[in-house]
Amino acid sequence: MQTTKAKGRVTTGGLCHIAIDVTDLENSVRFYTDMFNLEVVDRTDSHVQLKTPGGRDSFFLFKANAPVNPRGCGQSHAHFGFRVDDQNFDVAMDYIRRNNIKIHPNPRRSPGRFVYIEDPDGYVIQLEPGDCD
Repeated sequence: MQTTKAKGRVTTGGLCHIAIDVTDLENSVRFYTDMFNLEVVDRTDSHVQLKTPGGRDSFFLFKANAPVNPRGCGQSHAHFGFRVDDQNFDVAMDYIRRNNIKIHPNPRRSPGRFVYIEDPDGYVIQLEPGDCD
């Protein structure tokens, strides 16, 4: 594979949004609003836009018109993460246990205070206290 050097670099203000396909739109909305306190800001028959409270982060759930398989290509590192503080990490762990949310094993990660879970379609979500840097 040949690479070239870019003449300029694009400076961003962060991520604009994350968008994923989901099998059951209402089930996924319930999961993300209950687990992460995301707010519904737009809804159609085909998608729902969520936002983090007080933030600019957008998260789109699209009703899939085919089976959803997040790990269909053998992903081992693909995931997205939510930043939480120490107190909310403990609240999240309690919520995960009470609601029997699947904890995803991630053997490639060094020891530390974090957890990987799976949403209803099997997307892997990381929760980690700190700055996520």
